[in-house]
Parts: sequence; structure tokens; C-alpha cells
Amino acid sequence: MIELVRPTVDLSGSWWEMVDDFAGATIHGSGYRPSDRDVLRDPAAFEEWVDWLGRMERSDEALPVGRVPSSNRWIVRDGRVVGTVAVRHALTPSLLAEGGHIGYAVAPGARRQGVARAALGQALRLAAARGIDPVLVTCDVDNTASARTITSCGGVLEDERDGVLRHWIRTGAPAEPIGPGPVEGREARLVPITAEEAAAMRAGESRPGWAEGYPREDDLDAIGMMTSAPDAWSPRHVVRRSDGLAVGSIGCFGPPQDGVVEVGYGLVPAARGGGLMTDVLSAMVRSLEASGLRVVAHTEPDNLASHRVLARLGFRRVEEPGADARAEWFWASGAAADGVGEP
Repeated sequence: MIELVRPTVDLSGSWWEMVDDFAGATIHGSGYRPSDRDVLRDPAAFEEWVDWLGRMERSDEALPVGRVPSSNRWIVRDGRVVGTVAVRHALTPSLLAEGGHIGYAVAPGARRQGVARAALGQALRLAAARGIDPVLVTCDVDNTASARTITSCGGVLEDERDGVLRHWIRTGAPAEPIGPGPVEGREARLVPITAEEAAAMRAGESRPGWAEGYPREDDLDAIGMMTSAPDAWSPRHVVRRSDGLAVGSIGCFGPPQDGVVEVGYGLVPAARGGGLMTDVLSAMVRSLEASGLRVVAHTEPDNLASHRVLARLGFRRVEEPGADARAEWFWASGAAADGVGEP
């Protein structure tokens, strides 16, 4: 039986056996470096280190530069440590390029026995419980075993960057059905734009709490469709949690039609490229899907960043009858795309 357990000194004996099995190789998702060995061999230092691994799960813990809150677990089989997993609660630019949300390693003596797949599956459930959806999981381009494991758990390859394969996996994190109130994402709140704020945006006013460059032209187009007080389908400010600034907007092109709703979204240039849009669109799509709706979107053919975000969330490009694919591409979430031919 494979379990993910919190690091504990009670498993120190089999922990060190696992470390020896790696023979000095990097143990991904462990927080351990071979250079730490001499220090951590002291039981008091090992206990302090194990305690620190546990504290990394707390959002209020002061962490070194470059570290993010993480849920650290040891992979245990039949009472013995055979690997490690770290579920990172956020992505830095470095982790977005390499490392991802989940890092894991299985000791050489326990490989090719289904341990990695079982552990990754449990790590995905741990990520879902924390509202992380989708997750990024990476591996070296020549690590075919890890690539197969990731794919078997639902991973969809986005690209290869400097010898690293980057896969995204939907976790099915729970969400509240869409309503007239804010939608809560991990990195942003999606707050309905009021009629008074819409009037200020049309008048070209800049308000405290609005980032430089907001609203954009597309944001003004979105509020142009408002005909009444905000409702579930109205445009929303994307309010970044890290600084409380409105950095873009997201909303629906009107109420659902036959159970299908179209979303539109965008960020000011300074807020792009750090994974924020993935979190924002995920929160919106999950909330819409929790209401039993299917979700579609249109993009310009050259908007590669938007294409990548949609693909991360399981959208597929499909043919739209009568549409000019040179002007716009049509995307549909997995359920909405069923039965529609791909180009």
C-alpha cells in the first residue's frame, strides 16, 4: 500500500536507507541536498529539519527567497520510506519554467513497481484539496519513465524548454457554482464590476486600486455589454491578491445558451507571463462548470499565450461552422467539444 505521510522522525531509519539508495543523486521533492548529510545526521538537527518541512505548508511561514509554501510528504510503502513528494502551492517564474507544482522522486530500488503513479495520483488529490487546478508537472526530456507516469495521470504536454518537458494536469479542484458575487481564485479574486465603476471606466477615470494600463480597450468592450446591475454573467475585475490591484477583467458574453457560455478575459501587459491568467481562467471555468455549464472561447490565431492557457485547462480548438478560422479560433472545454470535429 502506498501512502503519502508527513515527514516524521519516526521514519528516520528508512529515510536514510532511501537516501543511501539514491547514492548522491538529486532527490526531487525532498528539500534535501547531499551537502546536508553531515549536519542532518545529528538527530536534533534532523528533528528540526523535519519540523521545518512541516511548517512550509503554512502560508504565514517566513521562507527563504525563491521558496514557496509547500506540502511536503514522504512516499511510504509497507511502513518504509521509498520516495518523496512536494506539492508547491504557487509558481515562481523559475518553477513555471522548470519544477512545476509537484516534484517527486522514487528510490531506485522501488521503481517500475507502480509507486510513482500511485504517489502522483495522491499528490494530485492533495493539490485539488488546496484549490490548485491545473498543476504543472515537469521532467527531463530523456526521463521517459517519468513522462509516461505524468501522462498516465492525465498530463497534457505543453512544450519542451531547455530539455524540460512541461505537462499540465487538471485536478478537479472543487468550486462554488457561479453567482453574482466574487469568484475566488488562489492568486486573484474575480470581483463584479459595478455600474458606477463601469461609468468611471467609460469616462477614462483611473481609480485607486486599478493597475497602470487598466482598463484596456478590451475591458471597455466588455463593460459595453452591461445592461443592468451586475449578475453572474457580468464582467469582473481581476484583483490580484499579492497587491490588491485590478489588473484585468474576465466575464461572459451574456447568459448561457443551451447550456453553453462563452468567456472573454485579459490582463494588462505588466501582469502577464507569470501564470496569473491560468489561475484566473481556471477559477472562472470551474465555477461555471460547477453550475452544469459548458464553456467556450474565441481567440485570435496569433494569440499564442491565450492558446496555451486554454490548452492547460483542457480546451480544444474545434471547427465552428461558418466561421473564418483566419480571423478567429474557436475553443471548447472537453465536454463542450465532444462531437465537434477538430481542424
